Amino acid sequence: MATLMTFLVNYVDATKDYNGYPSDYILVDLINDYLIWTAGDSVVKDLMTHEPTANELNAAATIIDDSLATTVALCLLMDYSHDIGGVYYTHKVMGMSEDKQYPFCFSFDNPTATIPRLEAWDDSGHTTAIKNVLGLGTPLNSMVKAIKTTDGTPGAGWIGTPIAGTSNYVELDSAALSVAKDLYANMKIVIPAGYVTPSAETFVHTIRYTYL
Repeated sequence: MATLMTFLVNYVDATKDYNGYPSDYILVDLINDYLIWTAGDSVVKDLMTHEPTANELNAAATIIDDSLATTVALCLLMDYSHDIGGVYYTHKVMGMSEDKQYPFCFSFDNPTATIPRLEAWDDSGHTTAIKNVLGLGTPLNSMVKAIKTTDGTPGAGWIGTPIAGTSNYVELDSAALSVAKDLYANMKIVIPAGYVTPSAETFVHTIRYTYL
């Protein structure tokens, strides 16, 4: 039987899991919805009623520090799935980059044959990971960091694993799933100090697994 995965983000309280508090989560439409990492400002924020423009995103971009690595402050879900009267909203992903267990949920409805893992690629073709944010093809330099939180909180000041391409990924559990299960991760983007190639880039998060 095919195993389906649904992706959800915590919008209320990232200390509470999906099984106990499903109303805290928003189901992500994997075709139309997407995530935005940004510093945010008075326009690019939680509950925007329009899709942010390139100019708005540039104005709300993260400022690179000359001497310190900078963690992008805000992750927004651009949510096209839950419109109210044709109005769409951004939603802040609660607990992103913090010491929280339940910001990103991957819910599997049946067992898997392999351990589900979280990857990052340039696009949905999964052929390259050469964007600046993904380390220009050297995955250890990827600015996209992830950590499995299925078993507990990541800890204060967590570093995470740089994810990019086939070499660097995060396994979301310790074994293939024998039953339906909710798995969790936390993610962040960390820009190195004095980074000299600022850019606005899109990339693709992928959950890879096989089923029985």
